[in-house]
Parts: sequence; structure tokens; C-alpha cells
Amino acid sequence: MHLSMNIIGDAFADIYCYLEADMPPRGGDARLLQPMHKVAGGSGLNTATHLSSLLGHFWTNKSREDNLRTSNVNFQTVINENDDYGKMIASHCSQHKFKLINRRVSNHPSCYFGTDEAALQSQKGDKSTGHCAVIVSKGDRSFMTHLGCMEDFRGSQILTNFHDLNNSDRSATPDHQHVHIAGYYNIPGFWDEELAGKLAEIREVQSKRNERTTISLVPQHDATDEWDGGLLLHMIR
Repeated sequence: MHLSMNIIGDAFADIYCYLEADMPPRGGDARLLQPMHKVAGGSGLNTATHLSSLLGHFWTNKSREDNLRTSNVNFQTVINENDDYGKMIASHCSQHKFKLINRRVSNHPSCYFGTDEAALQSQKGDKSTGHCAVIVSKGDRSFMTHLGCMEDFRGSQILTNFHDLNNSDRSATPDHQHVHIAGYYNIPGFWDEELAGKLAEIREVQSKRNERTTISLVPQHDATDEWDGGLLLHMIR
């Protein structure tokens, strides 16, 4: 049996700051318990990371020669592959053995990746990878987020033919496809019917193939405090 897990959502570089005490007053200062450090984060990336680990440890049958149970994890998101944050996220995905599918649309070609020209192109105005300052005080976390190129991720950019994403092994036809949408409120391009059309397309494609497909969605916090964006439409379809 082959499982195909398709995560679609947000990825951020999280910069952690651990305060000794409370948040400083406006215009004030605060001491940190330890140096600031950055890690790959975001609801979508964290979900893909843990799914890849769980499937690798508990689903894939490594003890049998015929390997009856297999799986793959695909992660569609948007990063700037030329900046340091984007490189860190790409390295994390490779380290944790799931497939990163960068859906960024840019005027600057990806052939600049890893060259001095990449830095020059970024200086010309290419949006940065999304990043977030995570302030930890007395066990509570507060966030200050810059969406960067994540704000350009639109529902229309989602790839729906998951067969083409499952590497070159065409024999690994999934018995079950699962699609998980993560960080809905962090991706304005998914709001107000942008995502709804793609979910309908996913259902139609999988129905024609007579494949079992399930879909889940987690909204995350809405920084606008409006808690709208057409989310309810996804729940009642």
C-alpha cells in the first residue's frame, strides 16, 4: 500500500528570542537568556517534517524484502531560494527527506541560485523568504511576521496532478492521497475562493482516477483578527 501525503502551505524562517522576564515596555529594552537563533518553521513545513518522520518510522515496512508499505511526502510552498532564509528551508527539507516544491513566481530566474548574481538580484527588489521573530517570555510565544514572497502564493499556483510529483516511480500508484492545507491565514492568496477552486479541481482529478482522496485544513492565527477570508466555504463543501 502506498500513501501520498501532499502538504500545501506556509514556510518561514523563525528567529527565536528568549526573554529573561516580561516583554519590555514600549520603547524599552530587555535581556535575552540565550543568543538568538533561527530554525525552519511554519505550519506547513512543520507538518511535512513530522509526517515524513512518522511515516519513515512507523509506516514504511523496512523489515520485509517486498516493502509492502511505502509513502512519500510532497510540500508545496513559496520561498526565495536565493536568500539565506530560503536556503535554510531548502536544506531542512532535504535533511528530513521530503520533497520541496517551490511555487514562487519571480522575475529573476532560478539559474542564479548559488551564484554571486543571486545576491545582486535580491538587492534589486526580489521579495525575501517569509520570516518571523518568535518572542518567548515565561513560556508564552508571541510572533512578529514578515510574509515576504509568501504573500504572493496564490491558490491558482497549486499543482493538483500529484502523480507527477511522486518522483519518477510510476509503479508507486497511491492507494490513498491526502491533501493538507496549512497556514491558511498566513497566505492571503488562498482567501476568498482562490483556494476553493483548486480544492474542487483536486477532487475532480482524483475522482476521475477513482482514487481515495481526503483533504484537511488548519487555519493558524489570523493576524488581522477578522477570521474571515472565506474559510467557512471550505468547511461546508
